[in-house]
Amino acid sequence: MDYKKECQDRMAKTLSSLKDSFGTLRAGRVSPSLLDKVTCTCYGEQMPLKHVATISVTSPTDLTIKPFDPSTIKDIVSGINKADLGCNPTINSGAVILKFPAPSEDRRQELIKQAKRYAEDGKVALRNIRKEFNNKIKKDEELSEDMQHDILDDIQKETDNNTKQIDNMLAVKIKDIETI
Repeated sequence: MDYKKECQDRMAKTLSSLKDSFGTLRAGRVSPSLLDKVTCTCYGEQMPLKHVATISVTSPTDLTIKPFDPSTIKDIVSGINKADLGCNPTINSGAVILKFPAPSEDRRQELIKQAKRYAEDGKVALRNIRKEFNNKIKKDEELSEDMQHDILDDIQKETDNNTKQIDNMLAVKIKDIETI
């Protein structure tokens, strides 16, 4: 079993997930990814918004949501209101328009706190992966002590590198939020 490769893959998935989470935080220009976590009840089921409508950027502060089925527009508006995005949806000729105001200083601080929370969650996930693999390696009786030690060192280095990447990603996101 290649512990190092499997560990690297799992840590890469954690970084990818963190990048997706950062994408849901609005900084500067609006992005359709702001609505990734929005769900709405359509046809009796909870569905992600992107499965029931197309989302497009119409200006740096506006998103337009065009439902595939016009009868779901009220369900979409309800889902957006529940998500508490900090904007009021308006309906215009079969589409939902979201106008995002420039965030206040308080809102920016909230976004920064949320970004820091996401980063800390990512670091905790990395540490949990490291711990899991350390335990697997220590229990593997086919590995010599030297091999175990070398693999444990490599996993620690990988954890340190990924932690630095998370810190860099966070710094970029904070700078992005502050320059709105």
